[in-house]
Amino acid sequence: MMGHFRTLSLTRQIIYLILLMLIILLISFVVSNTIAKRIVESKVTDSAAKILSQVEDNMESFYADMERISVSMLYSPTIQAFVDLEDSYSRVFMDSQVISVFSNTIVLKDNIRGIQLYDRSGTMVTSMGMGAGETDKPPPPKIEYSGLLTDPDTGETIPNYSISVPIYNLESAPEKDHKGTSVFVMDVGNFKNILKNAKMTPNSRLLLLDQNKQIMASEGNSSSLDVSRLEEWKNDNRYIVQTSTLSETGWELVSVIPRNELLQELNIVQRLNIATYAVMFCILGLFLIIFFTRILQPIKALIDFMKSYPKIGHESRIHVTFRNEIGVLAVSLNRMLDEIDSLSKEIQLSQKRIYEIEIAKKQMEISAYRNQINPHFLYNTLECIRAMAFYYKAQDIADISSSLSGMFRYSVKGSDFVAIHEEISHVKEYAKIIGFRFMGRIQVVIDADEDVLKLKTIKMLLQPIVENAVFHGLERKIDNGAVRIQVNKASKSKVQYVIQDNGNGMEEKQLRELIERLKRFEHQGQTENEAKQGIGLSNIYWRIKLLYGDEADMTVDSKPGLGTTVKITFPLQEFTEQLEVV
Repeated sequence: MMGHFRTLSLTRQIIYLILLMLIILLISFVVSNTIAKRIVESKVTDSAAKILSQVEDNMESFYADMERISVSMLYSPTIQAFVDLEDSYSRVFMDSQVISVFSNTIVLKDNIRGIQLYDRSGTMVTSMGMGAGETDKPPPPKIEYSGLLTDPDTGETIPNYSISVPIYNLESAPEKDHKGTSVFVMDVGNFKNILKNAKMTPNSRLLLLDQNKQIMASEGNSSSLDVSRLEEWKNDNRYIVQTSTLSETGWELVSVIPRNELLQELNIVQRLNIATYAVMFCILGLFLIIFFTRILQPIKALIDFMKSYPKIGHESRIHVTFRNEIGVLAVSLNRMLDEIDSLSKEIQLSQKRIYEIEIAKKQMEISAYRNQINPHFLYNTLECIRAMAFYYKAQDIADISSSLSGMFRYSVKGSDFVAIHEEISHVKEYAKIIGFRFMGRIQVVIDADEDVLKLKTIKMLLQPIVENAVFHGLERKIDNGAVRIQVNKASKSKVQYVIQDNGNGMEEKQLRELIERLKRFEHQGQTENEAKQGIGLSNIYWRIKLLYGDEADMTVDSKPGLGTTVKITFPLQEFTEQLEVV
């Protein structure tokens, strides 16, 4: 069966699934409606019982709270001493203290409307606030709650009740010696808050009845209910009635839920289910139409395009006619094809750049070989000049010839990498020539850390920058000048050259043009014109980027009249090559 279903077309599969869904919805509707009718009353009854239990727990909490408040007040030293007094005059003097204790107690409960204190004979000795009337009844053995009180003047019921609390002599324990009685007059308003969140349905009612079946508090419309007919309500099928008697007070909690209200809600659900079933049928029919016109047809168009794409060419794109997910898929497909074309072009450009870099390396090698043509002839000539200078005792000519010979020997050296101390020695030879040329007016000061001298560096980095500093910054300066070279570690993995002069410096526009010329390498590499200009800042920047990549960097900073600072940073490498012997 499943294998046959898989062989069906997508259209038939969708139709069969929709029919199956409608049948399942109909069955589930009938079954759920029948079960709902059977269990809704039992669930509501159970819920109402739990709510009544929660209300009863809240009432018990209220009783315990009042018991703590009464014990705290009645067994305070002030009240105990006041009750023990037999002389009425002495009680008058303590009355203000007792009233203060009453005030503090009233603050603890908002619904306390008055407090009365009676002696053991039942005579009221002091009071505060509303009263409940004098009593000559014997003291109750425990805390006693009354029902609703009546106004002594009008005889009408008022929304207050009283709590009678006996006072015993603590020193007579274990036997209880009765000393008096305290009566708290309470407002029933706090019970309204307890019943507030206990309603089950909008028209249900929750009542709190006293011992005389009078309504002390209620939630919901209770004006239409006759409390005396409570037993008739319980036998009436129109209501679900539950009662619970509070053991502490004898009061009674009554929950009244209209049965027709529950069934009415169930009927509404039933009608909604029928309407939902009809709407679902219409929606599924509409879904079939949309499925054919908005899904199957665009998907077929995508499939046809993908099949014909290799034949019609890479520049072709699918025409987007829909704005739904299929349209988004078509747009994404077009974008993917555009990205593929773009990546192909980028790969071609990358290959072209790699090819250009290889060509540049070959040009550097050719240039190095060209510069090495017959170097021994030049070395011998310089040595000859040096020997003649010694013969004629021209020490300066001998020294400058020696420095020039060393510089030339170093510059045509085959390797691209040398030790940093060799690069520094080369600069020192150049510094000797500068010293002779400018009669000591321009000095080159070198400060290099010992731990970097044996590290590897690109050849001919320092001397061209020092030469630029002398030619562009210090040669035109009237006063003495200096070029300071610092060689140290910029971090654990990088070495830094700092070449700083105190020459004329550059204007901001000139500096900006220089920086732009350096950055031009990032896009097009070294131009043919720059390659012909020899070893300058552009050439140095081009070489460190070519050999080190993004790990190397060069910055230039200059201020007019203050000088120029060039910083070169490149990765740290140990120098292990054998020194070239020429």
